[in-house]
Amino acid sequence: MSKKITIAGLALLSPLASATSFDTCPSKAYLFQSKPVQVYSVNLVTGSTALVTNDVGLDNGGINAIGFDNGVGDGTGFEHKYIYGFEKTSLSVVRLGKDFQAETIDVTGLPNIHFFVGDVYDRYYYLYSQSHGFYKIDLSPLDSDPSATLTAETISNSGSLGLTDFAFHPHNDELFAVNNSNGKLYTISTVDGSTTYIGNTGVTGTFGAGYFDVDGYFYISRNSDGNIYRIDLSTQAKIDSGNVGAVKFADGPKSNQNDGARCEDAPVIDEDSTIDFGDAPDSYMTLLASNGPRHEVDSGYYLGSVAPDSEGDGFQSPLDDNKAGLADEDGVGFVTGLKAGQNAQIAVQASTSGYLSAWIDWNGDGDFADSGEKIISDSNVSGGSNNFNVSVPADATIGKTWTRFRFSDQQGLNYYGGATTGEVEDHSVMIMENGSSMRHYPSASGYATLAFEDNWPKQGDYDMNDVVIRFRITETLDQEDNVTRIMITGYLAAYGAGYHNGFALRLKGLNREDIAEISTMSYNGVEQESNGLEAESTEAIFIVNSDLKQQIPAECMYYRTAQHCQEELSFEFDIDVVLKDGVDTSGLAAMPYDPFMFATPGNYVRDGLWYNPGRGLEVHLADHAPTEQFDTYWYGWWSDSSDVAQGRYFKTSDNLPWALIVPDDWKWPREHVDIVEAYPEFAGFAETGGSSNADWYLLEKATENKYYSVEE
Repeated sequence: MSKKITIAGLALLSPLASATSFDTCPSKAYLFQSKPVQVYSVNLVTGSTALVTNDVGLDNGGINAIGFDNGVGDGTGFEHKYIYGFEKTSLSVVRLGKDFQAETIDVTGLPNIHFFVGDVYDRYYYLYSQSHGFYKIDLSPLDSDPSATLTAETISNSGSLGLTDFAFHPHNDELFAVNNSNGKLYTISTVDGSTTYIGNTGVTGTFGAGYFDVDGYFYISRNSDGNIYRIDLSTQAKIDSGNVGAVKFADGPKSNQNDGARCEDAPVIDEDSTIDFGDAPDSYMTLLASNGPRHEVDSGYYLGSVAPDSEGDGFQSPLDDNKAGLADEDGVGFVTGLKAGQNAQIAVQASTSGYLSAWIDWNGDGDFADSGEKIISDSNVSGGSNNFNVSVPADATIGKTWTRFRFSDQQGLNYYGGATTGEVEDHSVMIMENGSSMRHYPSASGYATLAFEDNWPKQGDYDMNDVVIRFRITETLDQEDNVTRIMITGYLAAYGAGYHNGFALRLKGLNREDIAEISTMSYNGVEQESNGLEAESTEAIFIVNSDLKQQIPAECMYYRTAQHCQEELSFEFDIDVVLKDGVDTSGLAAMPYDPFMFATPGNYVRDGLWYNPGRGLEVHLADHAPTEQFDTYWYGWWSDSSDVAQGRYFKTSDNLPWALIVPDDWKWPREHVDIVEAYPEFAGFAETGGSSNADWYLLEKATENKYYSVEE
């Protein structure tokens, strides 16, 4: 702790040996409040605060005009990173290191006043007073001599703006400030103190703390209510446009005395993030850059039975929170379907009592901003299951849409913005016509796993991981139980093949002419020009992708099959199949229909094949006949024992298939590990045609270290 000398009732700090520098450039902002000083760390993303210290070595002093000095390297890895401020009792410049103990810095050339406004940039400490002027102090002499006396240079003798903090932009060296009385944003010249008007932020008040992050977003904290606002100054074009409206970003702490500092070179979220984000498409304001919804985790407030894990940002297709981490999106259940003009029941499980708000995009326009789309507003729910009746508008757009649920101990949350507690869950749902119903495969929220061995008609290494697809199907039925719409959602889970392969799905029992032109296909949430319906076939066959090998990252040869290949998911697809009015679907095969793999035309096909059959080489589930595009020449070659007369297809003489489906999130074998080695009971299952060992695929049946697992 610093020594204090009392002279004429003033508490003065004597210079001591240099304080200990910060080790890194922290992502947290630091807020100085009260007298004596209390220092808080502030997570700008959620607004959560933590008391760092209530004793900085001052008896009753307060500190304002604080700024973070990013320091400079000295060749040894040590950098001079400190917080500088102005102590209001002794009217002295002080600095604090990572122990947050204040030490005085001798400075000459400053007027004998209290400065409220300051920041540090490029080794200069800048101080501002509207009535007494603008000053800068070179901090670099302290690098070699912690006891050096510094000299303040006068930039101007007066200031034109009524402000209580300013901050330097990390990219363009400009100093930005918001005028408290009118909310106008200015830059201030560090050469002569002149100001340039940029635009109106639309908010007013005493903004006692201002911060930048490394991406160029400007954050201002209002004393009266603690609201943290964000202004997008991330590009010069946005600055020049003058469109600088401040958006509420989070709820921070309120105080009648605020001053803030932050290392502007740090990202606003660090690698130790403990924040839960949403995962709807970003048109719904999901990502942090869009001010998406986010909650501080580990607070005891969450939805469902599994507490949320943390992410560095919102997930975008093909990722979502359940795929990327724990399956924690388990708090919301749609007890009944969402039918236009009818009431629907939703069950929400909460970990404890708190407040729930929710939104549904009724018109499918990609946002939650329309009137009536907030379906639950600050409902005080109890721990356990809570039921809600929701009225679906009669004019709701039929088809897939998105919902958002936010739970916290805070009230007033919007579908965007930060919260200090709780969880956000985004769910895609189907809105149906009145009188319709739905059925799912394998379930409303689960995925089935398709796995292919692509060496057909050879058995190959039989690791059954050359193409691994996870997918689900939702059928919409009318009152006569005719299927009117089919939604197929899936993603490429692994690709261990050296060959190029495509993936398709045949709706056996339907023809191409039964499919309405408004049917669509999307990749990673983006609708494609083609809906994938194969023009060359009479049957209704949707080519999901002709070359999956082009959809995987190039970093690792065995995409998510070798244990060291831990790439993120990269390819998701959605097929929205709309059937023409009056189509008879009584002959439609049961879900999962007929998914199959085929060889990519124009590429090297297989070892031992003396010509390229391309699309004519298909691999289907056992005993599923191929499509009209199949080249029957290859029946019975090498390991294949297909027999058309007996309805036997795509099996070896030992009944081993080249494709299999598991109605669960199955863990496939690692690269070059025979499936029988990874799952010993599979052999008996295959040999008996499925009558034995029906649960062979369960994880407890697997051989340890023989299956691929995602490393969190």
